[in-house]
Amino acid sequence: MKKLAIILLLTSYHLFVNGQNVNTGPTDISECSERLAEAEKMFLAGRYDRSIEVLEDILKECEFSKREKAPAYELLAKAYLETDDPGKAETAVYLMLKNNPHYELKEKDNAESYNRLVKKYIVHPRFSMGLRNTLDWMNYRTTSIFYVDDLHYDEPYTKELEGIVNDFNWMYYGWAELEFDGGISLNGDLIFKWTNFKRVIETPAFQLTFKEQDNFVEIPLYVKKYFHVGKYTLPYITAGMGWLYMTKATGNATKDYPEDVPSITTGDINMLDMRTRNNFEWIAGIGIGYKIRNLRLFADVRYYGGINSVTNPEKSLINSMLRTDYLYIDNFVRLNQFEIGASLSYTFINSVKRIRH
Repeated sequence: MKKLAIILLLTSYHLFVNGQNVNTGPTDISECSERLAEAEKMFLAGRYDRSIEVLEDILKECEFSKREKAPAYELLAKAYLETDDPGKAETAVYLMLKNNPHYELKEKDNAESYNRLVKKYIVHPRFSMGLRNTLDWMNYRTTSIFYVDDLHYDEPYTKELEGIVNDFNWMYYGWAELEFDGGISLNGDLIFKWTNFKRVIETPAFQLTFKEQDNFVEIPLYVKKYFHVGKYTLPYITAGMGWLYMTKATGNATKDYPEDVPSITTGDINMLDMRTRNNFEWIAGIGIGYKIRNLRLFADVRYYGGINSVTNPEKSLINSMLRTDYLYIDNFVRLNQFEIGASLSYTFINSVKRIRH
């Protein structure tokens, strides 16, 4: 019994000692902050090696946020420089910038060796996503007039008044940006839009009014070139190509006769088979941006020039009712757009790169 009591006592003591040795590192945030302050005091006292040991322990054991780690990496880099270890100092600066890409260097508060080390790196947004708000004007430009049976179908494709000006559309859509070195980025938008047109054709026997609404999925892909002016201002130019896929085309024709003869109409007609579903456009624009940490605000203007015709007059002949009863034929037309936009983006990934010398 006495032996058993001794064994239990020794076992309890062993567990107590080991329990004291488990998780000796500071995991509580307040304790971690105290240890960081202690490491700073050691650094100021010239005890650089000891300061490095404490800082390395803190960075391993403490559950700091990315921004909270930045002061520890900054102090660690300075301590490495004081111990003549520039390689480790450079690694510490790189990790500091990865954790806090918006770190602001205050040169007057640091040694020149540290300032030079930080200036070896450039930081810029790598991947961002945002929301764009635009005012968009669209117009159908006739490029070639189709003639049949001595009838000239030169009547324009006009827009009905939809807002305070002709074809005023207010749109919201998403976009993403992948930025490379040299202030060049690849951008892509995803847009769901619609537009409509009206044509009024006079014939000897009646007046024909044809209306149509077209729906599109539009994916512009374009390159931006930023010109850094100051610390926060970003003027840029834009160039690229866009793809418009027509998802719906609904038209209707109405014949209005003179005097008291009642009008007749086709009702809604699916015009999709008579349209060019895959359409392409070139894009050019100019704008200016302003960055606040991971947020960036932009304002710009763009022009979208249609490359191919959204209509195909030869295909419109397949609808015998439109062709024979209503004498309606399309022309070749391109869809052009002018856009004024404002957008907001958030950077999810930043790039930290060492400048080559």
